[in-house]
Amino acid sequence: MLGNCIMRNPSKMDGTLDKGALCESLLFFGKGHLLLDFGTMASVIHANFVDDLIAMLKAGYLTANYSPQAPVLYSDNKQGLSEHFFTVVKFGGMDPKKWPRNPELLEAQLMRLIEDKAQAKRYHRQLCDLISFRDLDDGSLATLARNDLTDSRFATHVARMALQARGIPDAAIKLSYLDILPLQENKFAISTDLNVDELRTFLPVGDRAAFGQNELFPSIGDARFDIHLAAQHNAAFVGNEKNQVLTNMILQRSVGATFNREAGPREIYDFISVATPSVREVINKGERSPQEFVKLMEKAEIFRTWLATQNPTADLVREMLREKAQVNWLETLPMKLLRFGLFTGLGKAGDFWVPGTSVVTEGIDTFLIERLAKRWRPHYFVENELRGFLDGKR
Repeated sequence: MLGNCIMRNPSKMDGTLDKGALCESLLFFGKGHLLLDFGTMASVIHANFVDDLIAMLKAGYLTANYSPQAPVLYSDNKQGLSEHFFTVVKFGGMDPKKWPRNPELLEAQLMRLIEDKAQAKRYHRQLCDLISFRDLDDGSLATLARNDLTDSRFATHVARMALQARGIPDAAIKLSYLDILPLQENKFAISTDLNVDELRTFLPVGDRAAFGQNELFPSIGDARFDIHLAAQHNAAFVGNEKNQVLTNMILQRSVGATFNREAGPREIYDFISVATPSVREVINKGERSPQEFVKLMEKAEIFRTWLATQNPTADLVREMLREKAQVNWLETLPMKLLRFGLFTGLGKAGDFWVPGTSVVTEGIDTFLIERLAKRWRPHYFVENELRGFLDGKR
């Protein structure tokens, strides 16, 4: 139903790892792939999520790739003209003659951020067996991001959002025009009446010297890179909550549509109750742990298989109710007939070969009937396992 998803830096508004969004994506999307760049790996470590990540990788619920790349806006001053361009850079060693491989860069990051060096080495060995280390292409980031900004109204709106995110009051942002002047090699210059010097007074003293026009579009590169990755993998994207508004703005301009990752899952939650919290909420609040979520996933196979067969435009609640109302051949038989025909009869036949088989068979018939007649249906998982997980009862 929801297809596949790709994740890069799934984080909340405060910048910390969005464990809930990551887990929820694994339940409702067919396949989940996590891109581990420097920022994402650091968030995983700081959130003490490495063990959980390894458990999900081992279970096959998630795949991952490590490459310390990130989109940036590079600025340079040539003959008094500030030139800017978007690019994807790779963070690595200091010696350009001996550039470390990605597995070595991962080890260096783990050793730097984890105090227990023995533990860091164990994590490195485990991750090297479970993830890939392919570098990513930039997806024409420089061209597309610059083209986005040539729309003056879009560029002005994005710049105002960026300044407000830095804590600058909207009343202090006196901006009547902002134009992007294309230069060669996908570079561009910025023409505006915005007084950067006045805006610096609203920033912490330590941030004022580096503040300039390049701070007007800090997230355009990230948003464009994320859209490229989603298109390349033909998957939905789960990423930085702060950038979601900007990503949807670009999608609206480009294809006339936006993406809401919560819409599909919310239909399933509403099947339980409109007041039911989401997997994301209960995990982020600490009411449930990622370890408990992994146990939930072990019971979700039938539900996820059913979900994958649904039409993208299907009403999930209606389809769930339809499945629930269906009566299969096993449920139409009286329990006495089931016991005699399916189990007692089979058991008596078994006694011919192995004495005592009928006693064992009759003892497990109720369990088997329940599994065959009920648990194969998707609503059983939603109404029992998922509901119990969200209510904190299981």
